[in-house]
Amino acid sequence: MYHAIVYAKSLKRDINLVAVYTKQKSGKWSHKLYFSTDLDMKPEMIIEYYQARFQIEFIYRDAKQYTGLNDCQARSENKLHFHFNASLTAINLAKINHWLNIPKVQRPAFSMADVKTMYHNELLLARFFSVFAVRPNLKKNKSKIRELITYGAIAA
Repeated sequence: MYHAIVYAKSLKRDINLVAVYTKQKSGKWSHKLYFSTDLDMKPEMIIEYYQARFQIEFIYRDAKQYTGLNDCQARSENKLHFHFNASLTAINLAKINHWLNIPKVQRPAFSMADVKTMYHNELLLARFFSVFAVRPNLKKNKSKIRELITYGAIAA
């Protein structure tokens, strides 16, 4: 991680710039640039704020795509607030339900698309088990079932 105060021509002012270099699995290096107009902010805080910001953006994206955040036809301010809160609460409850049994250090990025895909796969497998009389509780089936449930999930 590198940090510097630099002049941004497009903003016509000094900015607090943080460059983070990470090594990919393929062995190549990649970099990300983060900045703030607060020149006194510590580099670690800039990165922390960006991470929080992206989590908020993912919640809004998922709320728009999966819980109808944009689909309210109400005109009353109270009804609109209720709709927005219900939509965002549904996303957060899905996130809690998905992450509750996963240790904090092992939790991957949350994607409502992945959760939807995994629950669909689980429902489909349960149907296959009942129709074809497969016993899912056998030890040899556990790893294959986990693989089939996460089939199609996108790593965010």
